[in-house]
Amino acid sequence: MLRRGSGRNFGAGLAIAGLALVACLTVPLPAVAQDDGVGPPIGGVEPGQQPAPPATSADLPASTIPASPGDQPDVQSEIVTIDQEMLFTNSIWGKRTQARLDEEGQRLEAENERLVTQLSNEEAQLTEERATLDPAEFRRRAEAFDVRATQVRRERLQAVQDVNGWAAADRAAFYRAALPLMGEVMRERGAVAVLDRRTVFVSLEAIDITNDLAALLDERLGDGDGVVPFVPGQSNGGAPTEDAGAPSPEMVPEQPEQ
Repeated sequence: MLRRGSGRNFGAGLAIAGLALVACLTVPLPAVAQDDGVGPPIGGVEPGQQPAPPATSADLPASTIPASPGDQPDVQSEIVTIDQEMLFTNSIWGKRTQARLDEEGQRLEAENERLVTQLSNEEAQLTEERATLDPAEFRRRAEAFDVRATQVRRERLQAVQDVNGWAAADRAAFYRAALPLMGEVMRERGAVAVLDRRTVFVSLEAIDITNDLAALLDERLGDGDGVVPFVPGQSNGGAPTEDAGAPSPEMVPEQPEQ
């Protein structure tokens, strides 16, 4: 590790180590606050005194009662349910988005590894030259390297944010495009509201429209390629930023006629 004349650690080592951590990409979900385990506990509560986290849908048993043999497949109901996450990830559109994320993730990881190797070699060379350099010249070179390594790390983090921002915008575009078609299915079922199935304690499978809507979206929307072009250097892919996890309140489908 390079050090200044005063003995203070340079940040170059941290910058290099950080590069390997920024290439993990997944389909973005709505942002939530998380405790990363670094620094004081949230709210000042000491470890061991924090209340147990509330149960999530993944912790609960299945909340959908399967249809009986005599049930009608398309039951009329004012309330219908949908698995919002499954609707996107299992769609042609969502699979195309994930494939692009995987491709970009591999590209970023390869570039990060190249930069880690390059900066590590430069650091090792500068360390070897220290014995033959004037102390002032060594400090100048070391500081310049430190600045460059830190800048590289920032640029790599931005590259990841660009890709994740594009994916979030692409996901939001999917839900915007899905809303009119969701309204069609609602009218067919005589529904006035759609609930996310994962937030419902219990419901009949007969009122779930996920599969019907998914088939309609694949048929009408396709894979959505080009709706939100990926533009490197733009964190949202050039599209308006919106909550990628759910349709906007103002975009509620038309209510069925009474």
